[in-house]
Amino acid sequence: MIRVRVWNALERQKQLMGDQEITQRIKEIRDFLGLSQKSMAGIIGCSHQAWQGYEAGNNLPGGRLLQRLNKLGISIDWLLTGRGSLQEGNSGTDRAQLSFIPQINARLAAGDGSINERLQIRDYVPFASSYLLSRLGRHSIDGLIVLEVSGDSMEPTIGDGSLVLVDQTDTDVSGSIMAFVFEDFTYIKRLQKFIGGIDVVSDNKALYPPHQIPNAELDQLHIIGRVRWIGRTL
Repeated sequence: MIRVRVWNALERQKQLMGDQEITQRIKEIRDFLGLSQKSMAGIIGCSHQAWQGYEAGNNLPGGRLLQRLNKLGISIDWLLTGRGSLQEGNSGTDRAQLSFIPQINARLAAGDGSINERLQIRDYVPFASSYLLSRLGRHSIDGLIVLEVSGDSMEPTIGDGSLVLVDQTDTDVSGSIMAFVFEDFTYIKRLQKFIGGIDVVSDNKALYPPHQIPNAELDQLHIIGRVRWIGRTL
C-alpha cells in the first residue's frame, strides 16, 4: 500500500511538472506573438480572465482554443510536449515573429464623412514585428490600430476600402496624414497648423478643395493618430 501511494505521488508530481511546462510554453506563445494578455484572449476567443488563468497554471486551454492557436501557426505538439519548434512546420530557430494589430470596426471618411457608431475590435491584422521595428521604429503594438477608409478624397494616395495603420501615440499635426474626429464625424486628411487654426487638405484637390478648422472650433477636433501604413487590394 505504501509503495502504491509513493508511486501515485510521483506520477502526480510528474503531471504537475508537465502542466507547469505547458504553462511556461503558453507564456512563450504570447511573447512570440508580441501581444498583451487582453489582445491574446481576443484573438483566440476567450475571456481576459481565462487567458490569465492559463498563464497562471490554474487551467489549460481546451480543444477549441488549441485549434485557434494552431490557426495562428502555433505547433500544438510543441505546446503539449515541448517537442519540435513553437511555429508549425518550422524546425529552425529563426522564426518570423508576428504582431497582431486590432482592426477597429469603424470607417474613416475620405470624402463627406461617416459617423463613428461602433468602435469594437473587428479583427486582427498580422504584421511582421521586424517590419514594425525597421520601418516604424516600434518595439510594441501599443497604440496601433487598423482602420478602413471610405471615399475617394485621398486618391491616389489612399483609395476607397483601403486599410490604414494608425499610431495613436503620434498626434502631432504637422502636415502628415491624420485620422481624426470633427463634429462627431471621422476623417482621414492631411492636417497642418497655421496661426488661425488648422488646414484640412485632401490629396484629391480637384474634387475636394482645402478648408480650415478655425481656432474657435478646435474643441470639436479629436486627433485619433497619424497614418503610418496603407494597404489596399487591386
